[in-house]
Amino acid sequence: MYARRHRRRLRGHQYLAADYAKARPFNPLERLMFSASARGESLARHMHLFASRLIGPLRFLNPVALAKASAVNIKHRGAAV
Repeated sequence: MYARRHRRRLRGHQYLAADYAKARPFNPLERLMFSASARGESLARHMHLFASRLIGPLRFLNPVALAKASAVNIKHRGAAV
């Protein structure tokens, strides 16, 4: 029972950790979320929840979070110009 619960809760994190370990370049969604979390306080908290394994990959990459990340990055790009 413990193994099943553990696997169900951490499978997504395990997959991503193993994928990151391959030293591949970040994909566009990862770049979007990582750059936005460095620029926006609410997305930094969202990244913390994911990195702490308090939320899973599906909640981390939900459409609302992706929209917020896009808005933060667009705002940052506009401020830099």
